[in-house]
Amino acid sequence: MNFKIITLPETETQICLHRDRNEEGEEIVRITAFVTTLTGKEPMLEDVVRFTDAKSACFFVKDFSIESAKGFLDLCLAEERINLLN
Repeated sequence: MNFKIITLPETETQICLHRDRNEEGEEIVRITAFVTTLTGKEPMLEDVVRFTDAKSACFFVKDFSIESAKGFLDLCLAEERINLLN
């Protein structure tokens, strides 16, 4: 699996996972979300995870769950000190 979108029901936030290769040829998965803050701004939250091979990256995308997406969003919001509109 190379691509996946998970929608979190509480906030209606969509978390997107996309498997790719970086400039060094490493297998990566980009995890991205766009959120709306209390002030009306719409920042993009992103993290990149590196893998040793394509199979591991594909399994990561396949196994990424709603709970994983919630954890990703919570961590990013805390790091960026963002308060959501919802």
